[in-house]
Amino acid sequence: MVTYTHKEFKSILIKRKFIDSWFWERYGINGYNGCEHSCIYCDSRSAKYYLPADFGHDIIVKKNVREMLDKRISGARTLLPDIVAMSGASDPYHPAEAKFKNTLQCLEVLEKHKYPVHIITKSKLVLRDLEILDRIGKNTWCCVSVTITTTNPEKAGFLEPRVPVPAERFNIIKTIKDKSMHIQAGVFLIPVVPYLCDSNEDLEDMVRTSKKSLCDYILFGGAMTMRDNQALWYLKHLKQKYPELIRKYEELYRFKHDPEQYNGIYGADESYNKIVNSKLFDFCKKYDLPYRIKRFIPGDFRRLNYIISERLLNHAYYLQMTGQKSSNIYWAGMNIQNLKESLTDIAARNELRKIRNVDNRIETYIKKNLN
Repeated sequence: MVTYTHKEFKSILIKRKFIDSWFWERYGINGYNGCEHSCIYCDSRSAKYYLPADFGHDIIVKKNVREMLDKRISGARTLLPDIVAMSGASDPYHPAEAKFKNTLQCLEVLEKHKYPVHIITKSKLVLRDLEILDRIGKNTWCCVSVTITTTNPEKAGFLEPRVPVPAERFNIIKTIKDKSMHIQAGVFLIPVVPYLCDSNEDLEDMVRTSKKSLCDYILFGGAMTMRDNQALWYLKHLKQKYPELIRKYEELYRFKHDPEQYNGIYGADESYNKIVNSKLFDFCKKYDLPYRIKRFIPGDFRRLNYIISERLLNHAYYLQMTGQKSSNIYWAGMNIQNLKESLTDIAARNELRKIRNVDNRIETYIKKNLN
């Protein structure tokens, strides 16, 4: 049985120090704490999020989200319109949304203030708000990413027991693309679940089906992460359903299975990620499907900065996913999109090298692309 607790919070909008280089958001909103979808690999089970132990049944509904968000944006002197992710620690369209409409209330405020929006969901309920999402896309920028980890309904039922089957999730994207010309939509193949969803056949079918579903992209990020409570919850279910895989996970994440504590590494062995990502890059090329989201480009002084940083960070993503050095180009891109003035003005003063991580090669690249 699911219980809902209404609770007041001081703020609803999170501002990140650095814009996320995969999802492009500057801000984040969680209308709820907890998520009824109860996916067994969900990172939100980790202790760092301070959510209830049974966060699939104990849902906190944040009160007065419309008023809080409108007050925060209206009263801010330094906030600039940029991508707002809906959401992170919970699905913005899990079943609670049908009852309480916190996500819809936030969307109405964001539309009013002309903030671009990135929806990350597994739910068909997102189609309820297609009209407002289309308007946001037309007037600013809107993206809907649907998380799908496998095309196999049996495996999906094990991993994601309370969400639509994969075919229905692919149809969410197709419906969006059929009905809206202003919304970017695609698949999040995040995470790749080791030994269940990582065969050549699994990965190719994911890319092929994404292409058939009219996706604008399929974004992937390597193997699932494992951390404290989240790892214990996942391994508990894995042992019940696929006990023969425990030994493989021990090797991949470097731990000895103990149902009381997890002592393994956070990310899978780097050689594994490199192999999986290389296959996905090849399949994306075969089916002519992008693996990156086109970012929001503002019309103010940030315009050129965001264009340049997008190119740098797209390249850094490729380097990272293929196991190559990416740190300097990554941080150059991150620092450029945090600048308080245009690259054009900085270049005019011959001060590009004063930007952190901008070396001679990146400076030359920027100068070639100033126009």
